[in-house]
Amino acid sequence: MKNNSRNDILKWALTLFSQKGYESTSPNEIVEAVGITKPTLYYFFGDKEGLLDSLLSENYTKLNETLDRLCTYVPDPENYANDVNPLLIRVTKGIFEFAVANKEFYMLNISLNSAPIASKSAVIAEKYSCRQHETLTQMFASISAIHKNLEGKEEALAFRFISLLNAHIILWFRGKGDLSDTVAESIVKGFMHGIFS
Repeated sequence: MKNNSRNDILKWALTLFSQKGYESTSPNEIVEAVGITKPTLYYFFGDKEGLLDSLLSENYTKLNETLDRLCTYVPDPENYANDVNPLLIRVTKGIFEFAVANKEFYMLNISLNSAPIASKSAVIAEKYSCRQHETLTQMFASISAIHKNLEGKEEALAFRFISLLNAHIILWFRGKGDLSDTVAESIVKGFMHGIFS
């Protein structure tokens, strides 16, 4: 058994899951792509669900660490240009950079968040993806502590914000847009107008 078999399995599973979808990818396709036997796959991960769980655990850890680093709000309500706007631009640019650097995982992330709620993949992903929403909700809670008009809307704002970013990332995946700084700033400008108007 090669020392790098586990990493090779994770790499190929990510590629196949992101291209074909989790449900449409068979264990046979994974072992054929890696050049191993099914017992090797099962040795490392138990089954296909265990493989997805390990894959998501490793990749969501990186995404969540990125969000933790980006989402700290430092209030400056007297100076609009240094208050919420730069925070949301920083978060947007950071998520865009993460999506570009981790394209296959981010494609899988979006597909799993859109999967039927009772599907195996959605159930496995939920325990990891919910952390993104918790982090963003906490960020908006910090903002609403200063900007009282946002109180009670924190969770909805978090969902709207990440949904807006993911919509632009999907367009980029499909070759119909870009994830430039200009796009990030435009998205935040529109979002800010909506929440503060």
